[in-house]
Amino acid sequence: MKKNSIIIVLILSLFLVTACQEKKTQEKVVSNGETVDTSKMKHKTCTRDASAGSGIDVTLSYDLYYTGDDLNILHSSEKVVATSDDTLDEYESAYKKIDSNYENLKYYDSKVIRGDTSVTRDLTINYDKIDIDGLLAIEGEEDNIIENGKAKVDKWMTLAKKFGTKCEDVND
Repeated sequence: MKKNSIIIVLILSLFLVTACQEKKTQEKVVSNGETVDTSKMKHKTCTRDASAGSGIDVTLSYDLYYTGDDLNILHSSEKVVATSDDTLDEYESAYKKIDSNYENLKYYDSKVIRGDTSVTRDLTINYDKIDIDGLLAIEGEEDNIIENGKAKVDKWMTLAKKFGTKCEDVND
């Protein structure tokens, strides 16, 4: 009986500790080496799966941090999994070539990570601090999410939906 009582107390303690843990109050994102507190921003996560041909799988995930209609921060992860080193070399080279266009643009943080069977591009754009004119000079104004000098959530969502991206709100 004593053994059962101890087990019951441990299980109840586990439930109490788990139920009483403080809710995560701050989300943080690192942008240009600075930690950005996103706890007062709304947050959406979005995903899209794709195939780039035989033996190539692509997983795309996005975190949008926004206030009102304005997209403050976009964090994306694009992961390509392939069995061929030549394919991985091609994607790694393409990602690095894209990133070279943005290398002098602060608050456009991108890194390409090569694994044994994958290449991942991790990107954070801090639209609150990035030089919007500099960004538009690189990307062009057509089919862009910028309106009156601000990145807009609805424009990003419209563009993403065209490619089958699915999003949901995160309630931290």
